[in-house]
Amino acid sequence: MIIVFGGTTEGKKVAGFLDRKSMPYLYSTKMESTRFTMDFGEYRFGALDADAMTALFEKRGMRMVIDATHPFAAELHENIARACDRSGIGVIRFERDYRLPHHLSEKAEIHEAGSFDAAVSLLMKLNPQRVLAATGIQSLDPLRPYWKRREMKLRVLFSGRSALTAQKKGFPAGHLIMMNPPGTVEEERHCLMAYGIDCLLTKESGASGFLPEKIAAASSLGIPIVLVRRPSLPAAFRVVRSLRELGGLLQQASFRA
Repeated sequence: MIIVFGGTTEGKKVAGFLDRKSMPYLYSTKMESTRFTMDFGEYRFGALDADAMTALFEKRGMRMVIDATHPFAAELHENIARACDRSGIGVIRFERDYRLPHHLSEKAEIHEAGSFDAAVSLLMKLNPQRVLAATGIQSLDPLRPYWKRREMKLRVLFSGRSALTAQKKGFPAGHLIMMNPPGTVEEERHCLMAYGIDCLLTKESGASGFLPEKIAAASSLGIPIVLVRRPSLPAAFRVVRSLRELGGLLQQASFRA
């Protein structure tokens, strides 16, 4: 059996592919998410550390892991790697598209950071008046050195849990923007202008994270972008970037489920 760690657009793509191939799988997410039709899949949710994963793999007779989680879920990636190493199971990483159109990468003022700590240092040097951090609720702690001293808006999804987390951590309530991520350049431009943003902080979240739209909108307004690069993946992961590649790898003897 195959286990798919998902909760993303890529996870749903993988699930749909396995359904079309009539391959049984378990679809796993950290938080309970909106259900979708799975013809050959089962669904579970709840956080798993490496020990819990190892136990689950043994209990369900897992023979293959497909990691289609968010690129910034570094701790989860490491737990998957450790559990698979213990269980002798292969890992396929279904990766999203991170390419930026050439005209964007050439035109936009992009300052790359290898971590949130580096991003804070860059922001201090750039010294903007008002930053929009389109980086989610999990970035509150690493960005604390900045928002405790300078003005920063944080954009998160509509969620009572996110609002409560921000409140508990002392983030200014008036600086929390709760909205779905803009899916078009114009929607992103409107958000940037509405809040008087003069610097955008975002993560390397790829096309499915609307990164090209974010960069295009900021660039059109002459706003600099601080881009936090995605963390590296464990060395044991076999990376594929298309469903065709995924199918080919699953057909290989060492990666059959």
